[in-house]
Amino acid sequence: MIDLEQLRNDWDALAKSDALWAILTDSNKAGGGWNVAEFLETGEIEMATVMGCLGEMGCLPDSDGAALDFGCGVGRLTQAMARRFAACVGVDISEEMIRKADALNQYAHCNYMTSVTERLPFADESFVFAYSNIVLQHMPRRLAMGYLREFVRVLEPGGVLVFGVQDSFVAADMASRVARARDVLRLRTRFKAAMGRQGDMRMHLLAETEVREAVRPAKLVDVRLTNTAAKDFNGRLVYLNEAPRSGYVGKQYCVVKPD
Repeated sequence: MIDLEQLRNDWDALAKSDALWAILTDSNKAGGGWNVAEFLETGEIEMATVMGCLGEMGCLPDSDGAALDFGCGVGRLTQAMARRFAACVGVDISEEMIRKADALNQYAHCNYMTSVTERLPFADESFVFAYSNIVLQHMPRRLAMGYLREFVRVLEPGGVLVFGVQDSFVAADMASRVARARDVLRLRTRFKAAMGRQGDMRMHLLAETEVREAVRPAKLVDVRLTNTAAKDFNGRLVYLNEAPRSGYVGKQYCVVKPD
Protein backbone atom coordinates (compact mmCIF):
# COMPACT_ATOMS: atom_id res chain seq x y z
CA MET A 1 0.00 0.00 0.00
CA ILE A 2 1.30 3.44 -0.93
CA ASP A 3 1.67 5.72 2.10
CA LEU A 4 2.57 9.36 2.58
CA GLU A 5 6.22 8.63 3.29
CA GLN A 6 6.54 6.83 -0.03
CA LEU A 7 4.79 9.67 -1.82
CA ARG A 8 7.12 12.16 -0.18
CA ASN A 9 10.18 10.17 -1.25
CA ASP A 10 8.87 9.87 -4.81
CA TRP A 11 8.17 13.60 -5.14
CA ASP A 12 11.41 14.63 -3.46
CA ALA A 13 13.24 12.54 -6.06
CA LEU A 14 11.22 14.09 -8.89
CA ALA A 15 11.83 17.59 -7.52
CA LYS A 16 15.57 17.03 -7.33
CA SER A 17 15.66 15.58 -10.83
CA ASP A 18 13.53 18.15 -12.69
CA ALA A 19 10.91 19.88 -10.53
CA LEU A 20 9.18 21.95 -13.21
CA TRP A 21 8.86 19.06 -15.64
CA ALA A 22 7.57 16.78 -12.85
CA ILE A 23 4.68 19.23 -12.39
CA LEU A 24 3.94 19.92 -16.07
CA THR A 25 5.21 16.94 -18.03
CA ASP A 26 5.58 18.42 -21.50
CA SER A 27 7.78 16.02 -23.46
CA ASN A 28 9.50 19.02 -25.06
CA LYS A 29 10.43 20.49 -21.67
CA ALA A 30 12.17 17.51 -20.06
CA GLY A 31 15.72 17.90 -18.82
CA GLY A 32 15.34 21.43 -17.50
CA GLY A 33 13.57 22.76 -20.59
CA TRP A 34 11.00 24.89 -18.77
CA ASN A 35 11.69 28.61 -18.57
CA VAL A 36 10.74 29.69 -15.02
CA ALA A 37 8.80 32.78 -16.09
CA GLU A 38 6.90 30.82 -18.74
CA PHE A 39 6.17 28.08 -16.22
CA LEU A 40 4.79 30.50 -13.63
CA GLU A 41 2.71 32.27 -16.27
CA THR A 42 0.79 29.03 -16.80
CA GLY A 43 -0.34 29.34 -13.17
CA GLU A 44 -1.64 32.86 -13.78
CA ILE A 45 -3.52 31.69 -16.88
CA GLU A 46 -5.05 28.74 -15.03
CA MET A 47 -6.12 30.79 -12.03
CA ALA A 48 -7.66 33.44 -14.31
CA THR A 49 -9.67 30.68 -16.00
CA VAL A 50 -10.88 29.30 -12.67
CA MET A 51 -11.78 32.71 -11.24
CA GLY A 52 -13.60 33.62 -14.44
CA CYS A 53 -15.65 30.45 -14.12
CA LEU A 54 -16.43 31.16 -10.45
CA GLY A 55 -17.44 34.71 -11.32
CA GLU A 56 -19.90 33.46 -13.93
CA MET A 57 -21.45 31.18 -11.30
CA GLY A 58 -21.60 33.90 -8.66
CA CYS A 59 -19.21 31.95 -6.41
CA LEU A 60 -16.19 34.23 -6.22
CA PRO A 61 -14.49 33.84 -2.81
CA ASP A 62 -13.75 36.85 -0.58
CA SER A 63 -10.40 38.34 -1.66
CA ASP A 64 -9.85 39.69 1.88
CA GLY A 65 -9.52 36.14 3.21
CA ALA A 66 -6.85 33.45 3.07
CA ALA A 67 -6.41 30.90 0.28
CA LEU A 68 -4.92 27.39 0.32
CA ASP A 69 -3.04 25.76 -2.56
CA PHE A 70 -2.81 22.02 -1.84
CA GLY A 71 -0.02 20.17 -3.62
CA CYS A 72 1.59 23.49 -4.48
CA GLY A 73 4.87 22.16 -5.88
CA VAL A 74 7.15 25.13 -6.56
CA GLY A 75 4.26 27.62 -6.33
CA ARG A 76 3.05 27.71 -9.94
CA LEU A 77 -0.52 28.40 -8.80
CA THR A 78 0.23 29.77 -5.34
CA GLN A 79 1.90 32.87 -6.72
CA ALA A 80 -1.14 33.57 -8.91
CA MET A 81 -3.44 33.04 -5.91
CA ALA A 82 -1.31 35.44 -3.84
CA ARG A 83 -2.16 38.18 -6.33
CA ARG A 84 -5.84 37.62 -5.59
CA PHE A 85 -6.06 37.05 -1.81
CA ALA A 86 -4.94 38.86 1.33
CA ALA A 87 -3.05 35.76 2.48
CA CYS A 88 -2.04 32.55 0.75
CA VAL A 89 -0.51 29.26 1.89
CA GLY A 90 0.99 26.58 -0.33
CA VAL A 91 1.30 23.07 1.07
CA ASP A 92 3.23 20.18 -0.42
CA ILE A 93 4.43 16.77 0.66
CA SER A 94 7.91 17.35 -0.77
CA GLU A 95 10.49 19.36 1.19
CA GLU A 96 12.48 19.81 -2.00
CA MET A 97 9.48 21.35 -3.79
CA ILE A 98 8.90 23.71 -0.87
CA ARG A 99 12.54 24.84 -0.89
CA LYS A 100 12.19 25.73 -4.54
CA ALA A 101 8.84 27.45 -3.89
CA ASP A 102 10.40 29.60 -1.16
CA ALA A 103 13.18 30.61 -3.55
CA LEU A 104 10.63 31.72 -6.18
CA ASN A 105 8.23 33.44 -3.78
CA GLN A 106 7.56 37.11 -4.62
CA TYR A 107 5.01 37.96 -1.91
CA ALA A 108 5.37 38.58 1.83
CA HIS A 109 1.79 37.46 2.45
CA CYS A 110 2.41 34.11 0.71
CA ASN A 111 3.91 31.27 2.74
CA TYR A 112 4.86 27.67 2.06
CA MET A 113 5.01 24.62 4.27
CA THR A 114 5.59 20.87 4.09
CA SER A 115 2.96 18.48 5.40
CA VAL A 116 3.30 14.70 5.52
CA THR A 117 0.18 13.96 7.57
CA GLU A 118 -3.33 12.98 6.57
CA ARG A 119 -4.76 15.84 8.65
CA LEU A 120 -3.99 19.29 7.30
CA PRO A 121 -2.04 21.45 9.79
CA PHE A 122 -4.72 24.16 9.97
CA ALA A 123 -7.58 24.97 12.31
CA ASP A 124 -11.18 24.54 11.26
CA GLU A 125 -12.56 27.32 9.04
CA SER A 126 -9.17 28.86 8.16
CA PHE A 127 -9.63 29.59 4.44
CA VAL A 128 -12.10 31.31 2.15
CA PHE A 129 -10.74 29.44 -0.86
CA ALA A 130 -8.97 26.12 -1.40
CA TYR A 131 -7.64 24.88 -4.73
CA SER A 132 -5.97 21.70 -5.91
CA ASN A 133 -5.35 20.52 -9.46
CA ILE A 134 -3.31 17.66 -10.99
CA VAL A 135 -2.50 16.54 -7.43
CA LEU A 136 -5.12 14.17 -6.03
CA GLN A 137 -4.80 11.99 -9.12
CA HIS A 138 -1.37 10.92 -7.90
CA MET A 139 -2.72 9.66 -4.56
CA PRO A 140 -4.50 6.39 -3.74
CA ARG A 141 -8.28 6.73 -3.37
CA ARG A 142 -8.23 6.50 0.42
CA LEU A 143 -5.81 9.41 0.80
CA ALA A 144 -7.53 11.55 -1.83
CA MET A 145 -10.93 11.16 -0.19
CA GLY A 146 -9.45 11.96 3.21
CA TYR A 147 -7.97 15.19 1.89
CA LEU A 148 -11.29 16.18 0.32
CA ARG A 149 -12.84 15.92 3.79
CA GLU A 150 -9.98 17.99 5.15
CA PHE A 151 -10.52 20.70 2.55
CA VAL A 152 -14.12 21.03 3.65
CA ARG A 153 -13.07 21.12 7.31
CA VAL A 154 -10.63 24.01 6.86
CA LEU A 155 -13.02 26.10 4.71
CA GLU A 156 -14.79 29.02 6.31
CA PRO A 157 -18.61 29.03 6.12
CA GLY A 158 -19.39 30.33 2.65
CA GLY A 159 -15.90 29.35 1.49
CA VAL A 160 -15.23 27.87 -1.95
CA LEU A 161 -13.32 24.70 -2.81
CA VAL A 162 -12.24 23.90 -6.36
CA PHE A 163 -10.32 20.75 -7.24
CA GLY A 164 -9.63 18.45 -10.15
CA VAL A 165 -9.44 14.65 -10.30
CA GLN A 166 -9.35 11.95 -12.95
CA ASP A 167 -12.79 10.40 -12.85
CA SER A 168 -12.45 7.37 -15.12
CA PHE A 169 -10.61 5.86 -18.05
CA VAL A 170 -12.19 5.27 -21.46
CA ALA A 171 -10.68 2.33 -23.32
CA ALA A 172 -11.83 2.82 -26.88
CA ASP A 173 -9.61 0.14 -28.40
CA MET A 174 -7.10 -2.56 -27.52
CA ALA A 175 -4.17 -0.13 -27.50
CA SER A 176 -5.81 2.11 -24.90
CA ARG A 177 -6.80 -0.89 -22.79
CA VAL A 178 -3.20 -2.09 -22.82
CA ALA A 179 -1.98 1.41 -21.89
CA ARG A 180 -4.36 1.53 -18.93
CA ALA A 181 -3.34 -1.96 -17.79
CA ARG A 182 0.31 -0.95 -17.96
CA ASP A 183 -0.47 2.17 -15.92
CA VAL A 184 -2.38 0.22 -13.28
CA LEU A 185 0.31 -2.41 -12.93
CA ARG A 186 3.10 0.19 -13.12
CA LEU A 187 5.22 -2.14 -15.24
CA ARG A 188 7.35 0.70 -16.54
CA THR A 189 7.84 1.99 -13.00
CA ARG A 190 9.10 -1.37 -11.81
CA PHE A 191 11.33 -1.75 -14.85
CA LYS A 192 12.87 1.69 -14.42
CA ALA A 193 13.32 1.14 -10.69
CA ALA A 194 15.14 -2.11 -11.41
CA MET A 195 17.36 -0.23 -13.84
CA GLY A 196 18.11 2.46 -11.27
CA ARG A 197 16.14 5.17 -13.05
CA GLN A 198 13.30 7.41 -11.91
CA GLY A 199 9.91 5.68 -12.09
CA ASP A 200 6.74 6.96 -13.69
CA MET A 201 4.15 8.90 -11.72
CA ARG A 202 1.15 6.85 -10.70
CA MET A 203 -2.35 7.80 -11.83
CA HIS A 204 -5.40 7.07 -9.67
CA LEU A 205 -9.10 7.50 -10.37
CA LEU A 206 -11.80 9.02 -8.18
CA ALA A 207 -15.37 8.62 -9.39
CA GLU A 208 -17.99 11.34 -9.01
CA THR A 209 -20.04 9.21 -6.60
CA GLU A 210 -17.02 9.01 -4.28
CA VAL A 211 -16.35 12.73 -4.57
CA ARG A 212 -19.93 13.59 -3.66
CA GLU A 213 -19.68 11.39 -0.58
CA ALA A 214 -16.36 12.88 0.54
CA VAL A 215 -17.39 16.56 0.37
CA ARG A 216 -20.61 16.22 2.38
CA PRO A 217 -22.13 18.21 4.04
CA ALA A 218 -20.76 20.96 1.79
CA LYS A 219 -22.74 21.75 -1.36
CA LEU A 220 -21.45 20.58 -4.73
CA VAL A 221 -22.44 23.41 -7.06
CA ASP A 222 -20.62 22.60 -10.31
CA VAL A 223 -18.90 19.73 -12.16
CA ARG A 224 -17.00 20.30 -15.40
CA LEU A 225 -15.04 18.10 -17.76
CA THR A 226 -11.42 19.23 -18.21
CA ASN A 227 -8.35 18.54 -20.30
CA THR A 228 -6.05 17.97 -17.32
CA ALA A 229 -4.90 14.50 -18.42
CA ALA A 230 -4.23 15.50 -22.02
CA LYS A 231 -0.65 15.27 -23.21
CA ASP A 232 -0.76 18.93 -24.25
CA PHE A 233 -2.30 20.22 -20.98
CA ASN A 234 0.75 22.26 -19.93
CA GLY A 235 -1.19 24.14 -17.27
CA ARG A 236 -3.63 25.58 -19.80
CA LEU A 237 -6.94 24.53 -18.29
CA VAL A 238 -9.79 24.05 -20.76
CA TYR A 239 -13.39 23.07 -19.99
CA LEU A 240 -14.72 20.44 -22.37
CA ASN A 241 -18.22 20.01 -23.74
CA GLU A 242 -17.89 16.24 -23.84
CA ALA A 243 -15.62 13.55 -22.43
CA PRO A 244 -12.68 12.32 -24.53
CA ARG A 245 -13.35 9.20 -26.59
CA SER A 246 -10.33 7.48 -25.11
CA GLY A 247 -7.97 8.01 -22.19
CA TYR A 248 -8.52 9.63 -18.81
CA VAL A 249 -11.62 11.70 -18.10
CA GLY A 250 -10.77 14.73 -15.97
CA LYS A 251 -13.35 16.54 -13.88
CA GLN A 252 -13.24 19.80 -11.93
CA TYR A 253 -15.55 20.24 -8.94
CA CYS A 254 -16.71 23.42 -7.22
CA VAL A 255 -17.93 23.04 -3.64
CA VAL A 256 -19.34 25.70 -1.32
CA LYS A 257 -19.43 25.24 2.45
CA PRO A 258 -22.79 26.15 4.01
CA ASP A 259 -22.96 29.34 6.12
